[in-house]
Amino acid sequence: MTTQTCPSCGHTFLPADPTPERAPDPSVVRWFRTDPGWSGSLSTDEVHGSYLRSTGDAPVSRARFVADLAHLGVEEVLDDDTPSLVRPG
Repeated sequence: MTTQTCPSCGHTFLPADPTPERAPDPSVVRWFRTDPGWSGSLSTDEVHGSYLRSTGDAPVSRARFVADLAHLGVEEVLDDDTPSLVRPG
């Protein structure tokens, strides 16, 4: 699979897999299990930025990141029109 480049920030990422029944990307799972930097609710952009800064692997797109976290039980909600991720306690 070829990487894509985000036109706004320049990060390269793997495109989302169009198949809904797929396992989360290993880099997202690894980050989720080891990153103690957030709990409760934070903006999706903030959390995705933390993932991008910490991953040594090819990062995934924001959409794939959110989908993978949903698979892991993290819900994305709107908080005053700001997409936020709610990590279960």
